[in-house]
Amino acid sequence: VTAQIPYSKFPPHCVEITVELPSCLSNDIFLFSALPDAPGTPEPTNVTGDSNEYEFHVMAENAAGVGPPSDVSKLIKCREPVSPPSAPNIVKVTDTSKTSVSLEWTKPVFDGGMEIIGYIIEMSKADLEAWQKVNAETVLATKYTVVDLEAGEHYKFRVSAVNGAGKGESCEVPASVQTVDRLSAPEIDIDANFKQTHIVRAGASIRLFIAFSGRPVPTAVWSKADANLSLRADIQTTDSFSTLTVEECNRNDAGKYVFTVENNSGSKSITFTVKVLDTPGPPGPITFKDVTRGSITLMWDAPVLDGGSRIHHYIVEKREASRRSWQVVSSKCTRQIFKVTDLAEGVPYYYRVSAENEYGVGEPCELTEPVVATEEPAPPKRLDIVDTTKSSVVLAWLKPDHDGGSRVTGYLLEMKQKGSDSWIERVTIKTTKDRTTLTVKDSMRGDSGKYYLTLENTGEVVTIRAGSDLVLDAAIGGKPEPKVFWSKGDRELDPCEKISLQYTSKRAIAVIKFCDRSDSGKYTLTVKNASGMKQLSVLVKVLGMYSMINIHTWYTKRPTFF
Repeated sequence: VTAQIPYSKFPPHCVEITVELPSCLSNDIFLFSALPDAPGTPEPTNVTGDSNEYEFHVMAENAAGVGPPSDVSKLIKCREPVSPPSAPNIVKVTDTSKTSVSLEWTKPVFDGGMEIIGYIIEMSKADLEAWQKVNAETVLATKYTVVDLEAGEHYKFRVSAVNGAGKGESCEVPASVQTVDRLSAPEIDIDANFKQTHIVRAGASIRLFIAFSGRPVPTAVWSKADANLSLRADIQTTDSFSTLTVEECNRNDAGKYVFTVENNSGSKSITFTVKVLDTPGPPGPITFKDVTRGSITLMWDAPVLDGGSRIHHYIVEKREASRRSWQVVSSKCTRQIFKVTDLAEGVPYYYRVSAENEYGVGEPCELTEPVVATEEPAPPKRLDIVDTTKSSVVLAWLKPDHDGGSRVTGYLLEMKQKGSDSWIERVTIKTTKDRTTLTVKDSMRGDSGKYYLTLENTGEVVTIRAGSDLVLDAAIGGKPEPKVFWSKGDRELDPCEKISLQYTSKRAIAVIKFCDRSDSGKYTLTVKNASGMKQLSVLVKVLGMYSMINIHTWYTKRPTFF
């Protein structure tokens, strides 16, 4: 009978051990032997083979038998013998500052038969050979920036590759490197995914991103023509990139966004075009022509912002100045001109125009002042003194915006000398297509008189701008001296804070200050004496134009005006 007892059951320095057997016979012979312990975990050396991977464990054997197995070894790949890698191929300096140097290199040609697990960077001052390791852990990338250097100092650098067999040979930067700031013009980084045109729907977000570089670090500025970006956009800028974000965009956010980077070495810009799919903006300013007693022709420009879609048509509306509701006069106007008809004569109207595209009707453009369908012409524009001589003054002005619906039959120019109350008419007219020139003959040398220009044709309506002063100025005469008074409707005007009246033997002047719509109406000048009575009326509409009215009379024995 043979009993096997593991050697581990024997205490250290054991001399004697007692074994109890459950059953034994007298006179039997027993032989005892101990098994060996498990060996240590095997480690590979001098590996060769077929590139397969293996795991191993080991068991010890003695006369008593085979002992327990060891722990399993790590996975071992059988292949040809390996060695440390060769040196990196090229090491170059890509950037420097006062306290840092940036390096880049290429992988070694020979990896030593094992995968390269990193790189070690070493440096030394140029006048020493005391190399020291820069990175505490191996660098996986093929670039590295060494920091915390002394400003203006010269350094040497070298790089070594590392694999499982150890550190390989080093490749050194050919020349020493000085820590100084490098100056470089700004550059804008554009990759394959870069888009200069962005199309977004109204209500979505606009996000523009751009990366840049330069030394010193460039200043980055976003701009947009005719817009203050700080009111709508959130701009975030670092030393290497900038983002512009506009939340809940609308048509006004469309346009060209310009990004500019600049430093001491130069500047560079790039333009982003943003299209916002929305309803159109307001059309251009509304102008008008051919005003008659029952119609007006409106003209306008296309909207600056079309909402990212073609304008289908325009909607033209009107309303009386005394009302708030708008009336559509054309809902499908395809041109930028429209004749509005069926207007009430003498009634002021406001007009507005809206553009429509596939996303809906946009904001309207509205006339700021009402226009009266009347026969009264607008005042001439830009009365200028063109030339003067010893005996003449050349004046020039532009034709009125509209003629009130009938051809202008003439211009009346009046002149008075400084300090004089007498207006004198001196007219010689020459007209061209766009401009009318008038020469005042026999002007006195040194004359500093004032000139007032009015029109005369078939109309009898005077319009002035709200908030202006209305001046009713008439030259009068008669023998005996007549009684004179101004009236509005059936009520004679009385002087007050708003109304100023001045009557002399030669003039009757009424001034209504800061006119409003309540001052519109019919004003009548009455002149009477024992020989008779004369009246002259003028209809005033307070709409927004300033007017100075001069009503002239000739002296006769009876009161009269012209």
